[in-house]
Amino acid sequence: MATVLLVEDDPDQLDLRRLILETAGYTVLAAKSSAEALAHPAADVGVLDLRIPTLADGLSLIEKLQERAPSMKLIVISGWTQDLPDLPAKVDKVLEKPVKTKSLLQHIARLAVLLLCATGVPATEMVAHLELSAPGTDWEIKGKEAVLADIEVDGKVQQQLMLYAGARRHRYSVFLGDLPDSPHKVTVKGANIVEHSIITEPAPAWTSFAPVLFERKNAIGKFTDIPILTYTEQLRENGQQVLQYTVIFSNEDGGTSTRSLMARWGRTTDIEYVYRAYLKADGTLDKAIIQSRGHQDIEFKGPFFGTHPMLMPVTDNNMVAGEGPSAVRYQPAPVLADLSATSREAVMDANPITWLVMTSELVRENKLRAYGEERGETISDPRNYLYVEAKVQPGKAAIAFVVLHANGKYYFSHKGRARDAIERAGWVRSTIEFPPGTKREDLRSITALCVYLPKTPSDASCGPTEIKSLFFLTPEKLPGPTFQLPIGNN
Repeated sequence: MATVLLVEDDPDQLDLRRLILETAGYTVLAAKSSAEALAHPAADVGVLDLRIPTLADGLSLIEKLQERAPSMKLIVISGWTQDLPDLPAKVDKVLEKPVKTKSLLQHIARLAVLLLCATGVPATEMVAHLELSAPGTDWEIKGKEAVLADIEVDGKVQQQLMLYAGARRHRYSVFLGDLPDSPHKVTVKGANIVEHSIITEPAPAWTSFAPVLFERKNAIGKFTDIPILTYTEQLRENGQQVLQYTVIFSNEDGGTSTRSLMARWGRTTDIEYVYRAYLKADGTLDKAIIQSRGHQDIEFKGPFFGTHPMLMPVTDNNMVAGEGPSAVRYQPAPVLADLSATSREAVMDANPITWLVMTSELVRENKLRAYGEERGETISDPRNYLYVEAKVQPGKAAIAFVVLHANGKYYFSHKGRARDAIERAGWVRSTIEFPPGTKREDLRSITALCVYLPKTPSDASCGPTEIKSLFFLTPEKLPGPTFQLPIGNN
């Protein structure tokens, strides 16, 4: 990222702008006067308050900076419109106070890119694969959940990393943004972290628009609802290429209840699409859409970290907005997913640590009850559930699943609660609770059940259902082998 010289004689404004720019990934050289500004080494972009404290001081500083570094890009900020016509021609952008943060960041990013193009300095989107462990930590145990590490790039803190896998040796992948094509050092800083390996390499193309995720402000320090994994889908919409980024959060503190999540979604993680990048034919960004409050799709104008949107969950069910920063910044490198013939939860299966974190967080947050009892919206141990992957066409009714046990009893995914049946079509997940210790050998058949809701027309029927696979979680809280059951009578 570029180096920015920030000149402002108001200490509060200087500190605020410095924080904003550093959060966006820039190296900031801060100065309260012309003398301090000239004492700094040359920067890529200068952001200057014009009256420091007088107009003459500001104009003199611009002239000296241009003499010292002719290639430096300059943004001038002024609250005095009468000053603007007197500016030197080499000033690249003039912004009138008050300046919106998004606008300032967009202009700095554009000038930084122009500078790279003009100087011929190549840059490459990079990722780092960090194989780490944190002995003595366990996501399930309050007070020992995890280490929140700082990730430094060339000696500067760029982002944070939650070591949610605890003492397990686990590979965490993060994106670093565009870096000049030269050697770079990535360092992990945190207490009692064991560093097994660090590998940096050019990022795959689908990483280019992956979101920066600031931690939700009311979740900081609580080890809840953290982003475990980001995945990308390569889609097409009206002939246009679209990259859709979805985040798997460890839990959901608001919105759908834990019990309903298991019945209707087959997990208690929160899986939310957060960002869509609509691309032009040359691969650059045409339009950006985020999923914001109330599950509303809205156009996103910034701020950006290079080509990466800077987002933060702003609701307890992890809808996002460009309203950061917060004290914790994540940059998970996305995995590529093709969900044309499977459910979203298949991404969790391919990254089984997500199931372990999900289950451990439920234990720690006291969202589990004993088998057979009813206690609000709690569930029993997730290892007591059969996980169902199916393709459904519920039509005007809804779908639930029922399994015949060797003990002669039928067990239902929705437990007779119509609102916990599945109304959406396509590939879905659901779960069915069984007595602890139930195995595949104890199950005789499975059936898709048509569930009639209060709004269901009397002549409604359910379309065909394809039950693809079933599994239990292992004692280690990871997905076990998949299997199938005979289809029973409806």
